[in-house]
Amino acid sequence: MTMTKTRTASITTGKGAPGVSGPDAAPSAKLKDFQTIRVRLGDLGLAPENLRFDEPVDEDIPQLADTIGAAGVLIAPIVRPGRKNEALFMALDGRRRRMALLLRRDRGEIDDDHLVTCQVVVSKAAEAAALVLPNTERAPIHTAAVILAIGKFRRARMDTAAIAKALGYDVVEIRRLEALAGVHAKVLDAFRQGRLTLKQVKLMARIDDKAQQGQLAQAALDGHLQDYQLRARVEGGRVTVEDPRMALVGMSRYAAAGGGSSSDLFGEMPDAIHDPDLLQHLWQERIDGLGKKLAPLDLAVFTGPDGGVAAPDGFESLPYVYHGDLTDTQKTARATAREVIDAASARLKALAFDGDAAIEVMVEVIIARAALATAGLGQGELGAVLLSPGADLGFEARFFRKAIDEEADDDEAEDDDATVGRVVVSASPPDIAVAKVTVELDGAGHSLHETRTDIATRGLIRDLADNPAAALTALLAQLFKLLALKGINRVNESALTVEASAYARSGAPPMPDLDGEVFERLAARREAYLASNLRPIGFVDGLPHGEKMALLAELVAVSLDLKEVRNTMIRHSARAEAVEIAALCDADLSVHWCADTPFLALHSKKQLLAMLAAMEVEDDRAASLKKDDLVTLVGDAAAERRWAPGALSWTSAALEVEPDAEPEGEGGTDAAAEHDGVEGVPDKGAEAGELDAEDGDTVAPAIAA
Repeated sequence: MTMTKTRTASITTGKGAPGVSGPDAAPSAKLKDFQTIRVRLGDLGLAPENLRFDEPVDEDIPQLADTIGAAGVLIAPIVRPGRKNEALFMALDGRRRRMALLLRRDRGEIDDDHLVTCQVVVSKAAEAAALVLPNTERAPIHTAAVILAIGKFRRARMDTAAIAKALGYDVVEIRRLEALAGVHAKVLDAFRQGRLTLKQVKLMARIDDKAQQGQLAQAALDGHLQDYQLRARVEGGRVTVEDPRMALVGMSRYAAAGGGSSSDLFGEMPDAIHDPDLLQHLWQERIDGLGKKLAPLDLAVFTGPDGGVAAPDGFESLPYVYHGDLTDTQKTARATAREVIDAASARLKALAFDGDAAIEVMVEVIIARAALATAGLGQGELGAVLLSPGADLGFEARFFRKAIDEEADDDEAEDDDATVGRVVVSASPPDIAVAKVTVELDGAGHSLHETRTDIATRGLIRDLADNPAAALTALLAQLFKLLALKGINRVNESALTVEASAYARSGAPPMPDLDGEVFERLAARREAYLASNLRPIGFVDGLPHGEKMALLAELVAVSLDLKEVRNTMIRHSARAEAVEIAALCDADLSVHWCADTPFLALHSKKQLLAMLAAMEVEDDRAASLKKDDLVTLVGDAAAERRWAPGALSWTSAALEVEPDAEPEGEGGTDAAAEHDGVEGVPDKGAEAGELDAEDGDTVAPAIAA
């Protein structure tokens, strides 16, 4: 009897199509080029036309076998159907992967029935392409698959060097990608679908809460996650070495003082600063030293975190310089000053800003800038300079002139200048002393330290929620720091994340009978705090309960801001709250203030006559009076009656605003827009274009600041 050997196989296609089986089956009849199939390892041979068919097993095959054991075959081999006396399928591409699988079989880890995912080619053209197709022209494996593979390798206890060798990546890159292996599964799904970029996935990895990662990834999958939202979530409140204060301080000085920093694993963000309080303290010391060297300028010296703040009390921002209005002498002086500035700035940029030599050159630059500013003044004189952080030259300097009283007599002003010298205010440190807390790390890494502080935070949240008195103290101390004390008080330097700022209007000082009274109370409390030698929480905790409640009322009050800079920008929600607050405290403006001359001078004659009618003042002369005389008449009547216009009252009537209404002026001009940006009292001689409105009209109230 003659025995005939038959071949049987079982093939599963990638799309669930029926496989090919049976003796001497011809699977090519049902397969298409580059169709994904799963083939038994025992039915997978090596095609003799493979370009490296005769090469022996190399020494790295065991490493590849370990890699496949941990993460599987990442790139599917390309196979063709077998011919006579060949295996059912022959590998055109994937020689080393097949060798690694056979090694795993020899180790007893798998057997011949192990299924290998492959891509099959059946046409001659596709076979030829599979043989010569270089790796660089192959579709690269998606980074998401690499990230998943790294996670599998780690679970298989492979070290970083082995993973890097297996995947063909640098060790540093493996470490960076490894941090992505632990992100929420939806993040990698969105990445694979192109809904997230690799940079965005790295941002996701920096978010500790996996549930939030999943929510953000779902938003990306749904198509409505914006990059700026993700960046704000990750980067918000982070102080880095790119903080402009660091230019003047320097990393060496910061580190020598005990400051810590950490690098971003992905290398995409600047190093983080761990001790912002220390950085601020060191910057203040350096800027104070610079301020003291500016005594020859005879200017008041202020320091602040931002050079774009409003002018200090008693000073004004410098007016715009129109070159054509300058005299030849002024033009020459400004040109000379610019040459000095350019030369000194070039020398300064060649130095390390954190060195002592740089301070001397900074003084030269500031003096030259003062000369440039002085040469451009049409009237008045420089009175102050504000020093703030700057990365370009290590500092920023903004100058202010002494406030000019346009109504004062020129001779009287000259006498005042002769008798009152300019006061030099040296840069002063912030009111809150730098705190240094001893932290025992006992070798804890970043992850453990973060976990410890996270649990400790949650525990304190629980305890504080059960103690209203302590919560009141903590809230008051935070508001006290932000609204009453001086110095830089960043929210990320505080335990509480509550933010607040005191009300102010550029160019308009507090009104003595209104907010000025409240600010005076806070100034007195600040002096008491400074005399106590306590930190804010300790100071507030020592106050009697009644004083705490009074302080709370003052701090909350100065945080109000209901100002509207245009009559087309009505803040409806804020106004609604103002009405409710006014009802709660029985607000009555006329108890503290009545319409005065500066306020009345902003109005047109028609509006002033309407005010007289509202006060039921009958005076036949009123209509024929000049503007200034009419202002005096209305002011006297208001003082006699303690009267304030209804438009200044936060009542339900104030909510009746027509956002699209066009205020009518005597000249048909929108006066609110005409005076937008003008600080103080407008030109008293210009009545054309002033806003006409009778008391009770639906016009945004012009609340005096």
